[in-house]
Amino acid sequence: MASTFIGLEMGKRSLITEQTAIKTSGHNISNANTEGYTRQRVTRQTEIPLYDPSLSRAERPGQIGQGVEVSKIERLRNHFIDDRLMDEKANQGFWKTKNDYLYHIELIHNEPDDKNIRSLMDSFWNSWEELANNPTENSVREVVRERANTLTNSINHTYHQLWEMQKNVNHDIKVKIDEFNDMTESIRQLNVQIKRSENLGDRPNDLYDRRDLLVEKLSKMAGITVGRSDSDEFIVYLGNRHVVQGEHAEKIVAVEDGTNKGYYTLQWNDTQEQAQIKTGEIGALFELRDYHLDYQIRELNNLSINLADLTNEIHRDGFDLNNNTNINFFHNLPITQQANGDFDRNNDGINESTALFKIAGTQHLNLDDTIGINGIITLDSNTPGGNPITVSYNQTDTVRDVIKKINNSQSEVVAYLNNDNQLTFKATLSSNKQNPDFVIRHLEDSGNFLVGYSGILKQAGVAGAYDWNTTGQTAQLQSSPEDRTITPMYNPASWMRISDAIKLDTRSIATAKGTDYTGNNDADRSNGVGDGSNALEIANLRYKKTMFGKNETLNDYYTAVISKIGTEEEQADVQIKTSDKLVENLKSLRDSFSGVNLDEEMANLIAFQQAYNASARFITIQDRMLDTLIRMGL
Repeated sequence: MASTFIGLEMGKRSLITEQTAIKTSGHNISNANTEGYTRQRVTRQTEIPLYDPSLSRAERPGQIGQGVEVSKIERLRNHFIDDRLMDEKANQGFWKTKNDYLYHIELIHNEPDDKNIRSLMDSFWNSWEELANNPTENSVREVVRERANTLTNSINHTYHQLWEMQKNVNHDIKVKIDEFNDMTESIRQLNVQIKRSENLGDRPNDLYDRRDLLVEKLSKMAGITVGRSDSDEFIVYLGNRHVVQGEHAEKIVAVEDGTNKGYYTLQWNDTQEQAQIKTGEIGALFELRDYHLDYQIRELNNLSINLADLTNEIHRDGFDLNNNTNINFFHNLPITQQANGDFDRNNDGINESTALFKIAGTQHLNLDDTIGINGIITLDSNTPGGNPITVSYNQTDTVRDVIKKINNSQSEVVAYLNNDNQLTFKATLSSNKQNPDFVIRHLEDSGNFLVGYSGILKQAGVAGAYDWNTTGQTAQLQSSPEDRTITPMYNPASWMRISDAIKLDTRSIATAKGTDYTGNNDADRSNGVGDGSNALEIANLRYKKTMFGKNETLNDYYTAVISKIGTEEEQADVQIKTSDKLVENLKSLRDSFSGVNLDEEMANLIAFQQAYNASARFITIQDRMLDTLIRMGL
């Protein structure tokens, strides 16, 4: 026979269940605006019946129910949506970070305003045109000097702003990695607390929420994934390695890289192996530092050294008002003080390389002349560790054809005929960041084009090759010191300025051409102070395709650099808008399932309250029944 007091016990369970439901709804309402909170719901089940089915049970029909109990308080969470949101958060963090910095790079260039390097170059060329018309006017000479000063100051300022931004991005990488490690440690600590609670049979829903919120924030910083297949361990992966595994967290450390300006690279703390993060905010910072900003700085360096070199090349051939020649207009700062270009590449105090930026031949050529010889020119590879680049020429080729082949070979040198119609090789940017820019690294010819025909090398074949990996390589060249230029000091955009001669005296600006009276193909007497043809030739650099094998003008080259950053910023803006929309939609989808609906919770409260009142009424009836039995003495 069932106990007389079974009704009281059944009512008590009902009261406890409804009270738990009311508290859970209250908890939901209290956290309706809490970031990362997941709606909780009480799951009920019937209490185990009084009699289990067995052969020894009492012979009575049916089982006597014992009411209701709380089986669990569950979180309404969809892990499929969570995983999709993590992926999109990484994408959002990546493009948001890129978009912010690319916008600031555009501001540095001051585009499309009219006070920028592009407009200042136009003013610089205009001043030379004016000087060509008035070569003896000191006021016009002053304008040339001041506009050159303004241009170089703008280039210097732009460089330093880009350099400072690159340093700031590098610092942000360290800050983000420290924040990343703090989050993984917090997840590890939560794993410990969660495991202890689970071992006691509890479901620590609020701790789950805290952990999921940290994981979501972590996913925005880097492309992580979560492993949930092991019920005993919660695992967070970065690539194919875990950063959190249950109660263990692995740190990633930022260490200075001596091969990349001392900027930070990432390593796993336990193995010191390289760690790579290519997505999320951290991945965007690396791309900004090592690609976008590095590209902007190097292209500005390329513009600066070519602007200075091309102007100096013409200016040195001209004569100033004092009848002097061979004067640089822009300052030249070589990477080494050795006249033959011997250079200490690894800073060990010993010269082991030869660093030349430009080499001119001794012969005066015509672009349309047929060369009448066969051979193969060998140049250095344009990729680290790659095979050398070869350029074949044959008897029917013209000088123009050979130059075009060299410039289309995608090697890191360009060829052209200078003002004296000498074949000239000029170095460009290096694809290997461990090598300095603007260094001619290898010249070799199996035939006679670079030897007797153009007068660059003394000897054909491997034995006569010029190679920068050893010192004294100017001995392999026919050119005199004035026909070769030593590689400039690192980052010419940072130190570019007018020469001291021009700074001290505007009369030193060489506006006049000269005449060759000695027959050595070099002008040795000025055409007179009224001649402005040399100034006009400098002004005409504006229209000459002198960048990268004469495919672009200086102005077009810089415009292309600006257009590239504008296009990249526009692309990032589109991507961030798309990503924001996807994140918004996924959050809405998750909130519809996991978020707190206040109207629904209020309706639940009323239902739970009515059930609680009914349970209390049931206990009151049971109490009256027991009171009757007791009074009757039964």
